Amino acid sequence: MAAKAILYAENQLGVHEVHERVSRLLVDLDVLLADLDKAQDRKRDLNERFSDREVELIDEMRSVHVSYSDTRFNSEMKLWRRKDKDLMRIQVEINTALSEIQGREYDLDIIKLRIRAGCSRMEELGGYLHYLAAVKEGETAQTQADNSNKKDTTTT
Repeated sequence: MAAKAILYAENQLGVHEVHERVSRLLVDLDVLLADLDKAQDRKRDLNERFSDREVELIDEMRSVHVSYSDTRFNSEMKLWRRKDKDLMRIQVEINTALSEIQGREYDLDIIKLRIRAGCSRMEELGGYLHYLAAVKEGETAQTQADNSNKKDTTTT
């Protein structure tokens, strides 16, 4: 009888299939979190390179334009930043890293939702299996009571 219930749970309800799917998603989640961490590290490195290049550019321009007032220097600096090829290249790399991070975060949200749905399904199936067990237990108790009554009537 227990084998029949296990087959029903496996074949009809798909308990094992749901468990396997969630287990695979957990592995995917682990890989995705590692990839997200690498992308965030890359973004931090690029931000540092961007800041370093900005400081270099300021030093270069200060040495060339010593006579500029702070106000003029700051307004010109905005233009020099936009024209600096190294800063532009690093900014493109930062934007690419940000895009990668956003994509990974989206994938992360989707995987979390799928895991949550799988866990909900497992809880639902668990409740259903408890219900089936209670029904079966009730049937067994009724059968035993009927058998007991039959013995009592035959002995009297």
